Amino acid sequence: MAQPIPLEVPPGDPREELRAKLERAPVEHAEAILEGYEVLQELHDHGVLDLLRGMLGASDRLADTATSALDNPAVIRAIRNFILLTKFFANLNSDVLDSLARTAVGGAEEEKGRRAPGSLQLLRRLNSENSRHALAVMLDLVKAVGKGL
Repeated sequence: MAQPIPLEVPPGDPREELRAKLERAPVEHAEAILEGYEVLQELHDHGVLDLLRGMLGASDRLADTATSALDNPAVIRAIRNFILLTKFFANLNSDVLDSLARTAVGGAEEEKGRRAPGSLQLLRRLNSENSRHALAVMLDLVKAVGKGL
């Protein structure tokens, strides 16, 4: 026949153990507690605690205001456009964007002191292989925009 397993419950109150641990905590964690007080004081000095208290007190109205502000077709479109632009810039090679920025700044400085180039000079510039590559990309972009319209 099966024998019962003796169950020994350790003597003592679990609340008493917690109380003893709580009494030791200030001594064991004194440095962390002091730093916590300093952070709390900084938050108070800069008005962050007042702001948080106000936000907690007005949480329902704050949520209603935020939801009604976001429930607008223009805002939804803006958020979608922002996400699409983020994806666009994430897919761009940073070297290409860096080259574009440096060329734009350098070209603007260079052209500032000159007379405007003539039409034939511009056509000669367009005849280079690099210009034709860039034009091809720009025309694809124009085509895609036109398709989207």
